[in-house]
Amino acid sequence: MDETAGAIEAEVAMLLRLAGRPTRPSSGLEGSLDRSAYLILRLLLVEHSESVNAIADHLRLDGSTVTRQVIALETAGHVTRRRCTDDGRSTIVEPTPAGLAALDATRAARSVAYDDVLADWSPADRHALATLLARLNASLDDRARRVSARAARQPAPLGDA
Repeated sequence: MDETAGAIEAEVAMLLRLAGRPTRPSSGLEGSLDRSAYLILRLLLVEHSESVNAIADHLRLDGSTVTRQVIALETAGHVTRRRCTDDGRSTIVEPTPAGLAALDATRAARSVAYDDVLADWSPADRHALATLLARLNASLDDRARRVSARAARQPAPLGDA
């Protein structure tokens, strides 16, 4: 690993640890959704409704993981689930007004936190950070797709004979 890649790895690890702290539910911030709830509701804000499989694909998660997360969101009153009319095997997820309100409160709390963190950054630096983070996320997503496709092409290991 070259020196720059090592520095990026260390900084991203610290970013992930520090970035979650102010928005965890235990922090007392109003409307703080956990990461999975936030990401699902954010997707549903744009798409309005989505199948569990489409959510899983978008978030690069296993369908069973998303199903558990959606059930937790439903229990909290943040989404509703219904069977797809075209394919009875699929479940369609839609946000509730309470779910959208929780998302809005969480987004507002996070915006306040990031405004505070970046208060002494110039608008150009803020814009550059947003641009580079979007590019990093796109590259990470692209890599995840390539690794997943490669793994799907691998033959299953043979059992011991």
